[in-house]
Amino acid sequence: MTSSKLPSRFVRRRQLLLGSAAGLSVSFLPIKLQAQTAFDQLLKPASAAQVQALVDEFLKGATPQEKGLKLDMPALGDNPAAVPVKVVLDMPLKDDVYCQELIILAQGNPHPLACRFTFTALAGTTEVAVRLRLIETQTIRALARLSDGQVLSAQHHITVTAGGCGM
Repeated sequence: MTSSKLPSRFVRRRQLLLGSAAGLSVSFLPIKLQAQTAFDQLLKPASAAQVQALVDEFLKGATPQEKGLKLDMPALGDNPAAVPVKVVLDMPLKDDVYCQELIILAQGNPHPLACRFTFTALAGTTEVAVRLRLIETQTIRALARLSDGQVLSAQHHITVTAGGCGM
């Protein structure tokens, strides 16, 4: 049966379906064209100003000391999807002084604040181990705020091999 022999209600329904399908497919075209640009923006490393803003917010005017905090991680990230990072507070503390907060920054990632930990005096020791997803070769930085107002800092440069997220 050709379209001229079909009742008019079938012809109108077929035209409506074809028109809807064409309109729907055209409406998705700009999204697909813009998807690559949006994807590239998601993988863009954070700027130095964004990282510094996070550091300044954490420091709250204090000067960080480059001792007392140990950052243990490999020099080469052969699996950038899961790089092991361990942060240990390795300075002797008094009973009334403890680590209140610790952050880890992956300075080359799109969102540099990788994780934030808070502790109480009941925690005893301060030791955390995480796995980070790294987008490129970069510096990992850990900052710890003690209950007496001191801020400790440690950093480590890691080389990331190809095959990680966004590579």
